[in-house]
Formats: sequence, structure tokens, C-alpha cells
Amino acid sequence: MSEIFKSRGFCCAWTRKIIIKITTWNCCLKLAKKADQLLELDPDIAVIQECEELEKDHFADRTFHWFGHNSRKGLGVLLPRGSAVVDKRFDNSLDYFMPLNLHNGMKLLGVWSFTHRAAGRFGEGHRGHVGDAIEYYVDWLNDSDQGLICGDFNNSVIWYRGTKASNFLSTSKRLQELGFESVFHRLEEKDFGEENVATLYHTKQRNKPYHIDYLFCKGGEPVSCEIGSYDDWIALSDHMPVTANIQF
Repeated sequence: MSEIFKSRGFCCAWTRKIIIKITTWNCCLKLAKKADQLLELDPDIAVIQECEELEKDHFADRTFHWFGHNSRKGLGVLLPRGSAVVDKRFDNSLDYFMPLNLHNGMKLLGVWSFTHRAAGRFGEGHRGHVGDAIEYYVDWLNDSDQGLICGDFNNSVIWYRGTKASNFLSTSKRLQELGFESVFHRLEEKDFGEENVATLYHTKQRNKPYHIDYLFCKGGEPVSCEIGSYDDWIALSDHMPVTANIQF
């Protein structure tokens, strides 16, 4: 992995461990005009929701993987050039979830969940719950002991109703069964629903905070997690970027 990802203060040739920096951000359209602010965070991997389709080589020394039904807004994943390929099991009726195989065998599932709205937005047969994607890709996820699932889940336990698989509590429990844990909640030692920092400010209002963007990892040790501040990012998007350093 060290040939592709930057060394961030820890790299041991004997253990072959390295820290990967990953950011997820719903950029709220027009990524090309906001890319400088994102790149200033210096992520190795960026999972970007609600972004336009750009050429794969739009970013220097990186590959931009993109999927969407509308060229103005879809799901993009930005990685070092040559570090990943989209898995052949990719299903474009899951809106929006992108499975990527990293060169070292790690699995990365990028997320922009349309929840129950997917069929109404994109047509019969389309599914948008994170749980739908997890069950579809479960064998693929289990095929590696290292994985990342991250993005805009559009869900929280504060909207928990009953025991449906689509509820975030059910989703988080299923991820835990598969060996994934939320980086923020692990480091902050908080339960879901107890977050003291928002990733979304609905209609850009400071008094409407929600925590609906997540970074889940398997087989890695979370080192740090930072969520962008309202004052720094609200002019660009109603979502704040979530950035984590994870040792693998």
C-alpha cells in the first residue's frame, strides 16, 4: 500500500502498516469549483456525493470514478491513479453505491443513499437503502479482512421506527456483524444518536443540525476523525466534510 498512499508519520516495513486519510463530503453540486477546498484536506481517498460527472483524469495524479443517472449530480470517488478498479458486481440499480477494489485487496464501498426515494426518483427496481447495498455486496465485503464503507447515509437512529432493515439502527448492527465500526463513534466513545457535532445543517441553518454522514472501517485502527466546521464550509455545502486517519 505504501507505493500508492502517502506516508503520514507511520510506516513500518516489517509490519507493512500505513495510515490512510479518507474524506467523505456531500459537496452540494459544482465540485469542480469547490475542489481546491476539498484537496486542501489532503485526503488519499475522497468519497464525494452530489457531484457532477468529470473526466477520469480531471485531477492530477488521481482517478475520478463516477456514477449517476444525471450528469449534474452523482457519486464520485477520488483515489491515487492506478490504486483501484470498480468491481464487476457493480449494480447501477442501487442508488448510489460504488464498490471499488483497492490494489492491496481492500474493499471500498462509496455511499450516497437515496433511501426509500430511489424507486420514485429513478424507476421501478431501483433501491436506495444502505441495507440493500450491504446485502447485495455482502460476499464481496466478506472477501477481504480490510474494508471501508463511507458516505452520506441520509439516515440516523433519531428517525428509528420499528425493526425494519432500512432503519439506521438495523444497518449499524448489520455492519457491526460484518466487522465494521464507525470511526467517529469509536474515537468519541459515543452511541449513535448521541453525536455532539453535525455533518448536515438542513437548509443551511445552524439550528437544524443532523449527523448522517459516516465512515465505517474493518481491519483498521482509527487514529483521528475531524468534521468540518459550520463557519468554514457552509458557504460551499449544507454538509460538512468528515475526514479520518485510519491505520491499516
